[in-house]
Amino acid sequence: MAEHEPMLDMFIFETRQFLEQLEQLALKSEQTQSFDPDDVNEFFRGLHTIKGSAAMMMVNNVSTVAHSVEDIFFYIRERKPQNIDCSAITDLVLAAVDFMGGEIEKIDSGEKADASSDEFCETTRVFLRAFKEANGDDPDVDLRKVNAQKKTGGGNGESTIAVEAPPKPQQYFIPAAIKPAVSNVENVFFAHLRFEPDCGMEEVRAFGVINSIKDKVNEIHHLPDKILEDDSAAEKIQQDGFKMWFTTKLDEAEVKKHLDTTIFMESLVLKKLKDVSECEYWPSLVQQAIQAAETPSEPIKPVKPEPMPRPKPLKHEQQQLISVAVDKLDRLMDLVGELVIAEAMVTHNPDVEGQELENFQKASRQLHKVANELQDSVMELRMVPLEATFMKMNRIVRDMTKKLNKKAKLVLVGEDTEVDKNIIEHIGDPLMHIIRNSIDHGIEMPDVRVDNGKDESGTVTLSAENASGEVVIKIADDGAGLDREKILSKARANKLFTKPEDELTDKEIYSFIFHPGFSTNEKVTEFSGRGVGMDVVLSNIKTMGGTVLVDSVPGQGSITTLKIPLTLAIIECMSIVVGSARYTVPINSIRQSFRPAKEQIIHDPDHGEMIMVRGEIFPIVRLGSLYKVPDAETELENGILLLVEADGRIIGLFADRLLGVQDIVVKPVPKYIQRMSNSCGIAGCTILGDGSISLIIDAGNIAKTLLS
Repeated sequence: MAEHEPMLDMFIFETRQFLEQLEQLALKSEQTQSFDPDDVNEFFRGLHTIKGSAAMMMVNNVSTVAHSVEDIFFYIRERKPQNIDCSAITDLVLAAVDFMGGEIEKIDSGEKADASSDEFCETTRVFLRAFKEANGDDPDVDLRKVNAQKKTGGGNGESTIAVEAPPKPQQYFIPAAIKPAVSNVENVFFAHLRFEPDCGMEEVRAFGVINSIKDKVNEIHHLPDKILEDDSAAEKIQQDGFKMWFTTKLDEAEVKKHLDTTIFMESLVLKKLKDVSECEYWPSLVQQAIQAAETPSEPIKPVKPEPMPRPKPLKHEQQQLISVAVDKLDRLMDLVGELVIAEAMVTHNPDVEGQELENFQKASRQLHKVANELQDSVMELRMVPLEATFMKMNRIVRDMTKKLNKKAKLVLVGEDTEVDKNIIEHIGDPLMHIIRNSIDHGIEMPDVRVDNGKDESGTVTLSAENASGEVVIKIADDGAGLDREKILSKARANKLFTKPEDELTDKEIYSFIFHPGFSTNEKVTEFSGRGVGMDVVLSNIKTMGGTVLVDSVPGQGSITTLKIPLTLAIIECMSIVVGSARYTVPINSIRQSFRPAKEQIIHDPDHGEMIMVRGEIFPIVRLGSLYKVPDAETELENGILLLVEADGRIIGLFADRLLGVQDIVVKPVPKYIQRMSNSCGIAGCTILGDGSISLIIDAGNIAKTLLS
């Protein structure tokens, strides 16, 4: 994304948050087929804020769309109509969210938000007229103006508009003795703006006016003088309007043309003045007048029609939350990673290994403790709940069921589960594709479900939980399940079998749906048939070091399980030795480590080796043979065996010996190592305390590649 000014970044961030809130409120209202008064206020508040902030940032099409939808909720709030088409209003809200979200994406990418809002606003206007008529109200009556007239004394049904009161005397008049000369190339203007009644956020709109004209003027002063800092600025502007005095090279027509583009401006008074001495508020001259009044030898006295107001002291409030840029968190995480490596280099330094250094050991333990606490604190900063990502899936289910004429609901479980922010960034697309697959392929048509003894509305359950250093996300549906024979037929035609067909398990057959280009649909539709959706799921989850499992029961539904590490940056691992090489195994995948006894070893007819543990048999993989380490231990009884669980199965990894547990920083495998060695089962690498590189073992990949 493009780099922006902090104010624009905040606008983009806050607008996206409000758009997500509006989307969820709309979906909730459609499900309940009602508009709760509190929700109506939330709708109005969100749209009102977007309207004002977009106007301030000169994103006029977004502001206009927000205003048009706001009119609908203004009518609902004021008139409380009984005849409401919740689905139609939801359609309008979601269309507005899509439009505004698209324009925000353009801005974030450095493009211009230039889509026309005319068609949408006309659709909303027609809908609002019909909405009013359906509830017995006059469609031509503007409730905002009616309310404004009541506030200004124009009630009793009369169509009166309040007359603008003459401006109040300013704090000081500038004495003639200190009137300055003004360059004849600059014009001096006074502008008095009033905004539409009930437009809201007047102080933000006034700031937008200043921001839009600042590059065209030499000097500018305004009342209220502190717009965004003064809590009462909006109220002052509502009562007295917004006043500006400024000098510019533009002529009167050019200034008026520019100010006339101000959104929600009700009236404008523009006057060209002789010089700044005619300005009722010009701080530098006012200060000269005050100084002149305080000098005994100076006879000039300022006229004080009323006491000069002093700014109210700001109320001290302790700030509890701050916003931090993501790149700063990433940089902090990188530094913590380097600290972990540096700590390992100190505590495992070969120069002090084996020596009795009590003070060094004490200092090392303290360093390790502080490094761990710092790491935990930084990880907490990066942890984000899955709730926002899960809630977005409501829209996917809603849109697909409407277009496919199906009925289904989404049930969320464990949405408060927290994961690293990097996982949040990568998990959205996989979840979308899996849920779309569940609705398109799994959930049956309502009449078919009824014929099969099911409720006509299907259920998709999206759940999350933390389990031994991983987040486990499951997407389950109560649909027809995966068609085993159809998948087999397609896999046979595409020649995807890696072993005899009769040896394939159900899970292996179902896993074919993740193969690139694989689809059981005969024709391409809006939602499926291209064979790219589930492929995206697998590639994204693998990028995060996770795994995907699919299971299904015909007629009862299917379940997709995603297992992803809680963090992708620093993990706790067991360091092992194989010959002269060192490898690292994530500690959360190790179930047991022991020295095998000869009687536990079993040899199969294909010269494979297995280990029997408590009546169960597990295959053995010799890491020395796999990675062709010449001096690796060959006798199983002399080495160490690690029982590692991966992708639902347990295998034994044989190594020479264990070095111990340590935190490591995961880094990508250098290309020269990829070219020189067998990369089977290598998930990454890390730098050890002595500066050497240790490859990180991916047991799941080993099991899939060698033992499937």
